[in-house]
Amino acid sequence: MDLIKEIEKKIKDEDIFKIVFYGASTTVVAYSFPNWAEIIKYALRERFEEIIGDWKAPYWFIQSFNGGLDGASSRDLLMNLERFAIKENPDLVFLSASKNDAYYNFKPGETEKNTKQITEKLLKNGVKIIFTTSIPSYDEKRNDKIKIFAEKDRKIASEYKDNSNFLFVDFFKLIENKYLGKMYTLIQESNEEIIDSKRGDIDTIHFNKYGNAVVASVLLKECFGIDFDVDQFIKDIKDDTRKNPRF
Repeated sequence: MDLIKEIEKKIKDEDIFKIVFYGASTTVVAYSFPNWAEIIKYALRERFEEIIGDWKAPYWFIQSFNGGLDGASSRDLLMNLERFAIKENPDLVFLSASKNDAYYNFKPGETEKNTKQITEKLLKNGVKIIFTTSIPSYDEKRNDKIKIFAEKDRKIASEYKDNSNFLFVDFFKLIENKYLGKMYTLIQESNEEIIDSKRGDIDTIHFNKYGNAVVASVLLKECFGIDFDVDQFIKDIKDDTRKNPRF
């Protein structure tokens, strides 16, 4: 999957390269600005300005839609795939389906079945897929729950490894443990029985701005070959005199 060449061709042809981000709350990331999906679009536009030598074309012809659904299970994502992803006619979908199934007490086999159906429907519609595991938590007890589903994600990925329109990103292997403490500092603002979290607790599911930058850095490197300096980006977005954050 040579996404750089494909995006470059689309831009030069003045054709929109459309990205859809599809998953649950850690895809939406409605509480944080910019979220990792926005960072990816920004970084791609900036990089293609360098490649093409023009700023307007990348900013016009790289577009995205965040179709993430807060609280969604893999079953919800399958049922709503047409409305929130396929209908957008994307070239590329970032897909993370298993995150909440652990909290809804799904059997891993059902998650696998739902996720494979989502994958098949996207591929049949000519969509390229970047398929990811859930993002690891700072809380090892949470990780113990979701690691079971990450194993199912790996099994699914192995079945599509020879498909040129499918790319797998394993966040459990690519996000180093040293980053997790810095990623999870948000305070839970309400009681959440499903995830066993109380108001005032550290939210160990939803990551902060730094976490968004870490997630974006992994995806930019693995999917597009783009190096992304997390610390430089975070520093620059806090600087109200800098228009374009560096990375």
